[in-house]
Amino acid sequence: MGDLSVDSAVEGGDGSYTAHLHADWNIWGPNGGYVAAVLLRAAGAHAGLSRPVSLAVQFLGVAANDPVELTTTTLRHTRRAHAVSVAMAQGDRPVAAAMAWFVEDGLPGLDHDVTAMPDVPRPGDVKSFDEHMAESDRPPPPFPFWGNMEHWPTDWRSDWPPPGPLPPVADTWFRFRPRATFDDPLVDAARLVVVLDTMGYPAATRAHAWSWAMDAPPPWVAPSLDLHVRFHRFAPDSPLLLTRVEAPLATAGILSSEGRVWAEDGTLLASAGSQMLCTPARPPEA
Repeated sequence: MGDLSVDSAVEGGDGSYTAHLHADWNIWGPNGGYVAAVLLRAAGAHAGLSRPVSLAVQFLGVAANDPVELTTTTLRHTRRAHAVSVAMAQGDRPVAAAMAWFVEDGLPGLDHDVTAMPDVPRPGDVKSFDEHMAESDRPPPPFPFWGNMEHWPTDWRSDWPPPGPLPPVADTWFRFRPRATFDDPLVDAARLVVVLDTMGYPAATRAHAWSWAMDAPPPWVAPSLDLHVRFHRFAPDSPLLLTRVEAPLATAGILSSEGRVWAEDGTLLASAGSQMLCTPARPPEA
């Protein structure tokens, strides 16, 4: 089990940072949301501001569970805002690149909110994934990543694979472990990045799993090509997060997802979009 605060930490300064990518966050390699969290923390350390507004990531290769070097550059710096670019590499191999905006806290401006959290069961009304798996004959997930959080699917299907296609939408409650909340605003933002990146592929598979064998791994994997997160507000006192991620279109080898994440009280915290590249899954021996 990994601790997001510890495992996404960066060290350094003056535009040069280091971090270590931990195997506890692996799905086909280090999870894209986890890699993005490390990029965000490096950008935030460079900017010196605690309120991120947006994070745009390009994933350039599958990283190893080893140290990474992060190079940060100021792209624009005003009295209210700071734009930072970040490049992540392992040796001479690029892993990811990102741009992030940060702003000062408490800025004045227009103020309205017409968003609404989906009307779905709450964790106290549904079983957790772990509880469902304990009662099921399904094979457990092979990835250590899922040990880092409790999650409650609001539309669990006991008949899996389902008899036909399901809507490619995943509504899921999450709570990180061993720590659910974080005092550091950048780590609080990082947990939003992780859940928004992660659920695009699970949402998409709901439309296709009916034709896949239960005792075999999915025939496709979908590593992220990019991720763009827009941070609206933060709720460091809310251990529970609700995500709704939709994958409305998959065509010509590209899978698209759109997602939002809310605090337990219904406050919209962040929204995101992502493109993934579908590739044939390699056999386990590979």
